[in-house]
Amino acid sequence: MSSSEISSWSRHGFEINTDKSRLDRESILKMLGATYWARDVSPERLWTSILNSRAYGLYSPDGEQAGFGRMVTDYTRFAWMSDVYILPVHRGNALGKWIVETMVNDPALAPVSRIMLSTNDAHSLYHRFGFTVIGGEGEEGRQTMQLKR
Repeated sequence: MSSSEISSWSRHGFEINTDKSRLDRESILKMLGATYWARDVSPERLWTSILNSRAYGLYSPDGEQAGFGRMVTDYTRFAWMSDVYILPVHRGNALGKWIVETMVNDPALAPVSRIMLSTNDAHSLYHRFGFTVIGGEGEEGRQTMQLKR
């Protein structure tokens, strides 16, 4: 599987898709602009970072952008999971678990032996997929986590 190949997964009427042309730029930038981790990044720089990553759009049964996540990766040894969110209206339906599970198990990333991320509030979500905390606490209480496989 090549890094540019588009992948798609479906569950309960929802879809996760890696086709960047389907991403709702306005919705994603609005949601990420309100997060502690991306609020200080300009919309232009944030969008460029998305376009240069493996992006996972999560869509509701009516086609709305319901969530998002991305992997910054070399597709061989390393990936950095970032910008994972579910719109508030869709939370409580295990969609966060599903998008993380999908990202970690994406066949395009099968060769990747280390996935890392930084979070200050979602440790339990990532622990269930085998991520462990490494190092001490960073800025604003963030902890770096990794999954070695």
